[in-house]
Amino acid sequence: MWNAGRETSSPGTELSENQAKKEKEKLIKELQLITEERNDLRDRLRFLTERSMKNRPHFRPNPYYEDLERMEEAVMSILHNLEMENTEVHENNHKLKKEITFSR
Repeated sequence: MWNAGRETSSPGTELSENQAKKEKEKLIKELQLITEERNDLRDRLRFLTERSMKNRPHFRPNPYYEDLERMEEAVMSILHNLEMENTEVHENNHKLKKEITFSR
């Protein structure tokens, strides 16, 4: 009689609670493993990207790269000079047009 007021859980709910706990523990362990793997991969990526290109084992310098850089600098210098000259010619042309217009 003293047990009549108590609610007892059925065996089905106990089983599902145990299954839920086991599933929760399984998912927590899986999440921890995935997090560790992600951190490891992130560290490896950071290590690889921070190393200089010359220290990489698969890096082979292109023998023509320095020549190409020098040629690019020369071309860019010529381009800059031509742009400056073009600006000066344009300004002189504009001044001459003003003088011609003024003298008429």
